[in-house]
Formats: sequence, C-alpha cells, structure tokens
Amino acid sequence: MNNLKNHIQTKRVSLLIMAIILTVIMYFVDGHLSGFWKTLLMLFGINIIFAVSLNITNSWINFFSIGHGGIILAGIYFAAFFTLPPSFKNGIVHLHLPEYVLNTQWTLFPALLAGSLFGALVAVLLAFPALRLKSFYFCAGSLGFAIIVTNIAENIRSITNGPAGLWQFPAYTNIWWVWGIAAVIVYVALTLKRSALGRAFIAIGRDQDLAEHMGINLLKYKIIAFALSGFIATCGGILWVHLIRTVSPGTFGLTFMFDIVAMMVIGGMGSISGAVIGAGVITFFLEVLAPIEEGFTLLGFQIPPFLGFTTILLGVLFIIVLIKKPEGIMGERELSFKAISRILKIND
Repeated sequence: MNNLKNHIQTKRVSLLIMAIILTVIMYFVDGHLSGFWKTLLMLFGINIIFAVSLNITNSWINFFSIGHGGIILAGIYFAAFFTLPPSFKNGIVHLHLPEYVLNTQWTLFPALLAGSLFGALVAVLLAFPALRLKSFYFCAGSLGFAIIVTNIAENIRSITNGPAGLWQFPAYTNIWWVWGIAAVIVYVALTLKRSALGRAFIAIGRDQDLAEHMGINLLKYKIIAFALSGFIATCGGILWVHLIRTVSPGTFGLTFMFDIVAMMVIGGMGSISGAVIGAGVITFFLEVLAPIEEGFTLLGFQIPPFLGFTTILLGVLFIIVLIKKPEGIMGERELSFKAISRILKIND
C-alpha cells in the first residue's frame, strides 16, 4: 500500500516538474525566438498531435488509414464557418450559410471543440468500412473516403468557396495553445495506452478474431478508436489553419498523409514517445531543408530551383529506416524517467 502511494506521489511530482519545464520553455520561446523558429516549433507541436492521432488507428487497432486528411478537412471547414470574420463570409466570398453563422465569429476554444467533435463524427463514418475491410482493402477504402471529402469540398462552392479555399483566418494559434494541447494529448494517450480501453485497442490490432473471442466488442471499440483519432487529428488541423491562415480542399492530400506516416514509422509504430520523436525529425527535416527547393549557391556554382526535392529526400530517408530499423527508433517502447536516468548513467 505504501509502495502504491509512493508511486502515485512520485508520478505527480514528475508531472509537476515536466509542466514547469514546459511552461518555462514556452515562455522563453514566446518572448525571445524569431518568427521562423517560433513557427517551426509550433508546427512541431501540431505534427505531434497528428502523429499521436494516427497512432490510435494505424498502430493500436492496426487499420492503416490514409483517409484522415478527409476527416481533418471536414472538421476544419466546420470550425472555419464560425471563426472567419463576418466581413469575409458576407462580403469577399459570399458563402451561403445560415444567418447566425454568417454574422458570428467565435474565439478559438469553442471553434476548436465544435470542429473536433464534427471531425470525430466524420471519423465514425470511416470506422464502418473497417468492420468488413482489412489490410490493403481498408487502406484503399480510406483513400477513397478522403477523395470523396475533397471532391465535396471542391464542388459545393456556395458553402466552401470551391478549389479557391478560404483565407483571412484570425491568427488564434500561438505557442501556448499548441504546446498546451500537445502536452495534454500526449499525456492522455500514454495513460490510455495503459488503460483497459487502450489494451482492447491493441488486442484488436494484434488479432481481432482472437480479441472478439475474448469478448471484445469490435464494433464498439473500432468506433471509439476512430472517433478519438478523428477528434485529435481535427484539433491539430484547426490549430494548423489558424497558424497558416489559409486552407483549400487539396491541403490535406496524400503528401500530407505520407509525412505523418513517415513520422510514425521513423519514431516507432505504436509508441507515443516515438510519435513525438518522429514528428520532430520530419518537421525539422522538411522545414529546415525547404529553402533548398528555391535554389542556392554552392562553391560558386548556382544550383537551380528543384521543387519537391525535400519530398524526395524524405522518401529516401523513409526507405533507409524501413530497411535498417523497420520497427523505428522506439519500436513500441515508451520513454520514462527511469529509462532516461539509465541512459544518462550509461553516458556518464
């Protein structure tokens, strides 16, 4: 009993220390870093949210979805109708929306909550094919789902403004929102993984027939997994759009999904710690090397612009990781204070 109390107390102290450290870092970043590096760190935090959300479906319940771009897009447009300025909705693009929606503008939190809930609802629609489709067939089905959502967004121009997309989003996203939400989501995901619900997800991922024989309700848990994943992913998408301040139907296409999958594979499928590490690697890889695509001078030679070069490099990195370390950096393991202490002792 005393050991349990000591464990709980130690865990609370550890969480408090981590919260204080994160707060100090955010305070420093918010007040001292330049625009580029601050934006880079916010993109890093948003990509953590995306990678963690995809871990639930693609790793834990083992349904490889590339349709989350459609879920995110639907949730973003839903939230956008409430956060865009009335002058934009009424004057610049003339969206055909209910009077209340046209003449109101919400702050970030209610829009984030409403849009994420709508994303979760859309994700439930993707869960139903998962009841009958497996492996490659579900992957192809999820791609079809994303294409359907994208085409709907492109063709109902009176509501979404079609291929031109939406812009003039208020700059709601800041370092506090991004990293505050990312920290909460990482903590919840780590707690969920050790819970009965998380173990049920993982059991379905390893052998869903055996899981069903053990009494796990496949319909119930698949719907919960997709809804939770959709909620988290849409939350990241809404933060992203209020940072970049523009969105179009093609924003969250295959290239976007490839980047998120690469984060998971490099970090380790099934590991939340791996999702964080993979998000860091891919974010800095893409953003820091992006100027190469614009051309540069090397040893007196002018290198011409090469659009898509970073994507090619990412593909090469992806293949190398799959060959050399297919389980990723973390595999299914998670970082802990004990593990970090052991590493530090070894280094000493």
